[in-house]
Amino acid sequence: MYSRILTLLKIDPETARKYGPGLGVGLAILFLVLFFYSGGKSDAKYTRVEEEKEKGSTVSFKNFAKDQYDGNGTILWKLKAEEAYLYADEKRYVLYGINFDQYENGKFKSKLTGEKGEINQISKLMKLTGNILLKTEEHRTLRAKSLDYNDETKELSSNEEVVIDANGTHIRGVGLRADKDLNKFTILRPSAITQGGSNPLNSSSPKEK
Repeated sequence: MYSRILTLLKIDPETARKYGPGLGVGLAILFLVLFFYSGGKSDAKYTRVEEEKEKGSTVSFKNFAKDQYDGNGTILWKLKAEEAYLYADEKRYVLYGINFDQYENGKFKSKLTGEKGEINQISKLMKLTGNILLKTEEHRTLRAKSLDYNDETKELSSNEEVVIDANGTHIRGVGLRADKDLNKFTILRPSAITQGGSNPLNSSSPKEK
């Protein structure tokens, strides 16, 4: 199986010698469950990172790209990262320079970008940090310094400052609870709300859309 994985993923001999038999296990895990494994067909390509930002990883990649399809060949998501690090024993992944597109029924739904992300396949949680921007098909946007995503509940959350623009409303505050498409969201401690040039902010209660 190890040799088949190397052949399938076109890993160079130097990488194979460096990481040994554990590479096959790590790549198999990555190939199957990266970003909470959605099932179906997949396509990935990558090359090894020479000067690694993260230490102790099972294997690392630069210019990582992976597309995920369902069993019918319909696109589910596209993930790109400038660098990706796999910790096979922990089933954990660290990504730098994230660009993630999500699709529904083959149609674009949202784009998420950020400086750094950590994915825990066991807890099914993803934590993003640094210049986070989420744009949805409905032209809603979210900007945040940090953002957590729970793949089981499909919910976004943050305990830091966030800014949301949706349906002509601009909301700034601290703390967020929202669904992944920003159809419903709550700013826990709003500090500014603008609707059509006015500010109807009531700081005694959170605002929900």
